[in-house]
Amino acid sequence: MFDPTIYENVKVVLEGELYDRDLEGEISIVSREDFVDLASLSRKYLMKFTGNENVCVTIELFADLANFSAEQLQIDHIEPGCEIKIYFDVTILHEDDCAEIEEDIRSIWGYRPTISQTVSFPYESDLQDVSLTTHVVLEFNRKINEDQISDLADLIEYAIQTSNLLGE
Repeated sequence: MFDPTIYENVKVVLEGELYDRDLEGEISIVSREDFVDLASLSRKYLMKFTGNENVCVTIELFADLANFSAEQLQIDHIEPGCEIKIYFDVTILHEDDCAEIEEDIRSIWGYRPTISQTVSFPYESDLQDVSLTTHVVLEFNRKINEDQISDLADLIEYAIQTSNLLGE
């Protein structure tokens, strides 16, 4: 037997929390992706869900070789862990809506995560009736480990609240 890594432990709790909320009808999971990149020896886990028709939420868990090595070799000067990012894909009417989206996110998350937005639209000849999408990324710029596992329920709750607010 082997001990599961930090990444695996966090992934199991994250996945369980999301599936519990799916079973309760609070969200609807639309996809799950589990990647192992053999070139960089990294792992990435993505869960996508919707709470309403205008917003798709993706929660990404990532761990690279440096973190895996630090954990397995018990290197003193490196704190092993993994990273979480949250993405919101939101249908908007005008790019000016991005400022309001950032305000809405800040009202729930505060100033802890870094927020970036990318606006896109399908190429068409008549841009007056086209729907825009903003891809919002929340980056926490810190590693998490088993010590923060209890925070995952709150993180998911905030993501659901944000999705509901952005979908209004």
